[in-house]
Amino acid sequence: MVNNIKIFSKKKNLISRNRASIKYKKYDYLFDEVNGRLFERLKLIKRSFNNTLEIGSRTGNTIELFNKKNDIKKIFISDISKKMLLIAKKRKSNKQKNFLILDEENLPFKNNQFNLVFSNLYLHWANDFYKVLNEIYRILKPDGLFLCTVFGSETLNELKYSLCSAEDKISKSISPRVSPFLRLQDTGTLLQKSGFQLPVIDKDTIKIYYDDIFSLMKDLKGMGESNSLINRKKTFTTKKLFNLANKIYKNKFSNKKKIYATFEILYFIGWTKHTSQQKPRSPGSAKNKLADALSSKEYNL
Repeated sequence: MVNNIKIFSKKKNLISRNRASIKYKKYDYLFDEVNGRLFERLKLIKRSFNNTLEIGSRTGNTIELFNKKNDIKKIFISDISKKMLLIAKKRKSNKQKNFLILDEENLPFKNNQFNLVFSNLYLHWANDFYKVLNEIYRILKPDGLFLCTVFGSETLNELKYSLCSAEDKISKSISPRVSPFLRLQDTGTLLQKSGFQLPVIDKDTIKIYYDDIFSLMKDLKGMGESNSLINRKKTFTTKKLFNLANKIYKNKFSNKKKIYATFEILYFIGWTKHTSQQKPRSPGSAKNKLADALSSKEYNL
């Protein structure tokens, strides 16, 4: 296993989130929408969660959803941004709350501490996603639930194409400007490799329309989703490049009036191992033959 994977600058990500906290309410529309969809999945699970941890809580929008679920008793609200957590602390709640600044790759908890770990559109910033999954598995109790969303690999493909095409035309080179995101086919493998049982993975595709590339990037900045890649270009991007990228974007990804941006949302659910869970039958234990069920002839080879 590769150690010390470094893709994102935690310092840059923290700066982005601190800046976004000032006017975050104006730009939280996507996170609120996905939060609601994720919570609908949680409502289907009839289980009591005495200890719940949310990773990447931002300004605490989920607290209001947790208030509506009676079987969630105690919640730990966490983020890397102290400024976001200070806003979250002001939200009213009928639950016992704890607020923590933490690093998702090194969770400061003992083993088997939580019944539920919940995270909405945050863990795509992890440098080592596999390590994060192992940490979450470690702190969950047996038969504990992990419920999460991240941005998928199709997210902001239009922006990536437009910026790369413009940069290639102007300077004959391309620098990383949009974060790499998880592929759907990789998430199940990583969940199972981390020990999670009964994984369920699905996705949504959300298209949001903007006036131009500048309004899109303004909203991404307001969300705290600015480019935090370690290998990003450190010099200022020229207005010429942005104007050309905007032209390319409008020509290729618009309805003639507005441009659109794709956000692929990956949802996944996993459980920590427990003796009560269903197990696959061992080979040769079936009582009925497949050939009989299909009304077909069986051949011995």
